[in-house]
Amino acid sequence: MSTTVLTPQHEARQHEAQPQAPATTPEQPYDLAGVGIGPFNLSPAALAYGVPGLRTAFCEERPAFRWHPGLLIEGTTLQVPFLADPTSPWTFLNYLHDQDRLFPFYFAERFHIRRAEYDAYCRWVSEHLPGLYFRHHIDTVRWNPDRELFEVDYAQLDADD
Repeated sequence: MSTTVLTPQHEARQHEAQPQAPATTPEQPYDLAGVGIGPFNLSPAALAYGVPGLRTAFCEERPAFRWHPGLLIEGTTLQVPFLADPTSPWTFLNYLHDQDRLFPFYFAERFHIRRAEYDAYCRWVSEHLPGLYFRHHIDTVRWNPDRELFEVDYAQLDADD
């Protein structure tokens, strides 16, 4: 188990190799940390992307993003606000463009996407967005009043865990 103030080690990470646990230096703690990587925490992680000087880390115990496994029932849909910030690289429209599906989406005029596609979209974001750490089990989050910050105890899990 390690204790960290979640200090950045991987400012711009690529998903080819699983990053090691975030480095710890008391002088440079993260500004924002999240426990769990689901749609809820993907949102602030994506919004924080590119904000100058903002350091973030989001940790997830699972090896990769999975949204409601076992509940992606064929034919079920949801509405995604795909006209969110058009300048963000993490929008649903950018996902469709990256997958060469933007024009079919527009021409079909079906703005309630399948739940399985929403899962694929979130996986796409999680595979490209810096500051996400999979296979990191968070043991404890505690307030340190002397340093006026939260400290996190975590364990980096092996590929077999």
